[in-house]
Amino acid sequence: MKANHNKFKLFILFAVSILVYSNTLNHGYVLDDFSVIKDNFVVQQGVDGISTIFKTHYRYGYGFQTPTLYRPLTLSVFALQWEIAPDTPALAHAMNILTYGVLVYLIFLFLQLLFQQERPWLAFVTALLFALHPIHTEVVANIKSFDELLAFSLVLISLYQLVKYVDLKQKKSLLISLLLFLLACFSKESTVTFLGIIPIILTLFRNVKWKRALQLSSFYLGPVIVYLLARKSVLGSFGGSNQIVALDNVLVSAPNELIRIASAFKIMGLYLWKMLIPHPLMNDYSLQQIQLTNWSDPLVWISFIIYLSLIFLLFKTWNKNKILAFTIGFYLVSISLYTNLFFTIGTSFGERLLFIPSLSFCLLLAFGILYPFQNQLQFSSFKTATKPLILTTIIGLVYGFKTMDRNAAWKDNFTLYSTDVKNCSASARCQYYYALGLMKHKANEVDSEIEKKEILNESIQALDRALTIYPTYAEAYAQRGLAFYRMKNFSAALYDYQQAVKFNPGLSNAWSNMGSLYFEQKQFQQAKQSFEKAIQVNPNHVDALANYASTLGTLGDFNSAITYFKKASALKPTEPSYYQMIGVTYQNMGRNDLATPYLQKAQALSR
Repeated sequence: MKANHNKFKLFILFAVSILVYSNTLNHGYVLDDFSVIKDNFVVQQGVDGISTIFKTHYRYGYGFQTPTLYRPLTLSVFALQWEIAPDTPALAHAMNILTYGVLVYLIFLFLQLLFQQERPWLAFVTALLFALHPIHTEVVANIKSFDELLAFSLVLISLYQLVKYVDLKQKKSLLISLLLFLLACFSKESTVTFLGIIPIILTLFRNVKWKRALQLSSFYLGPVIVYLLARKSVLGSFGGSNQIVALDNVLVSAPNELIRIASAFKIMGLYLWKMLIPHPLMNDYSLQQIQLTNWSDPLVWISFIIYLSLIFLLFKTWNKNKILAFTIGFYLVSISLYTNLFFTIGTSFGERLLFIPSLSFCLLLAFGILYPFQNQLQFSSFKTATKPLILTTIIGLVYGFKTMDRNAAWKDNFTLYSTDVKNCSASARCQYYYALGLMKHKANEVDSEIEKKEILNESIQALDRALTIYPTYAEAYAQRGLAFYRMKNFSAALYDYQQAVKFNPGLSNAWSNMGSLYFEQKQFQQAKQSFEKAIQVNPNHVDALANYASTLGTLGDFNSAITYFKKASALKPTEPSYYQMIGVTYQNMGRNDLATPYLQKAQALSR
């Protein structure tokens, strides 16, 4: 009877997890999906690109020259997806949803293993609330965040095997656990926080002495060291590049340490608030959506006191209530990487960063729901759990409605930007991406030149607002320059391109677009120099390579033109225009024998 009830619970959890995200199946690529999948030439090589993925940094295939992240296992999964069904976001979304369903399934099994018979319904209610919590929408609805899903799933299986090893003393379970932990590290580096969670689990739920718990936890330093050594060999250092700008994390612009710490505590309070009240949800909290503050701000003190209280309660409840102690300990350790207290990370706040820590909130909420009825509950009887399950269902329905409603915003870039700009209007990046959506999505959908001009003007206004908030926003200058270019205002476009590379000389798109502007005005030498700058900054910038080749051909340097057209075609082998131009260039050289195969290939790709 118990086994049947367990199977039914597992079915409910898996079905609910799939159902609540089913409306993302027809969604496209959004935000970082482009840099890690859609426009990543290494991922697009499919299986053939996996060896390169393990030897290069996270956004190498997108053209980023600054190495910051190393998550080869996640990128390898994206490469396999591309191999199976190229440029098919539906497959990737389905993979995210299914993995989320499996993850919720694993949460239930793992918590059930921890609690055993002491809390018969706690694992189920916790997993159900986790499945429905709206704070997870950014992770599940955004393909790129498969890294969170994969890493957490692998860690849970790893911890499950560790607890089995403690219970049954089977060395095989420990070896499997260590291997899975290593794979989790190669999926996402934040896995390292579980080094602090392992001894909490073992001491609270298996009565392992601290010395033995720390010893077992130290075994997991092995996988972490292997990952860090691989990371160092690829990135050049353990930490990668530490070039963090205020646009990404406002804390780097704090004038002193007191203001930085005060602002960090206010942000830590926002994490708690978003778990409790997940509304409104936004994709961006950057400059100036989150602003610096000081110790005169009441919210700073409220957050500071809450976190001090959590630490106090952790020690107070350790021997009295292991569920509460685990809840607090799990949250404090899992959120520690994102507090910006100990070191500054690449963002000030992100809803996705609450994905793993939110398990503690769901566990606490489930504990609160079940606590008044704990003496009535029996594992094998749904009847005895009717009242708490009704309460859970009510909360779950509210969560589920909010989750499915928020999912709709993640359909594509423009839908997300136009939805969120209403709530994050103070963010320079939010205004920037809204402008980008107008210019590159909405403007391309209309045929009327008058209407298109109106949309471009609206885009320019949004970029004006972004530049007012952040006057040195190089990317905003570059995109405003592109908007002016499309409106045939070449002088304004050139000024903005120049401003863009002034504030960020490493912005290859701005150099490339400037080159295109010069080329159109028949200033070929200036175009050549601009394209050379773009390629110098990003040797894999395919548009710059092709446009540089065209410029060289126009200047009569046919051999060099062919060389660069071939480089472009190697990066984007399905683009027929590159083969067409190689063939035309050979014809201009009088080499029809060499031109023919390229022209034929271009014709075949165009069909």
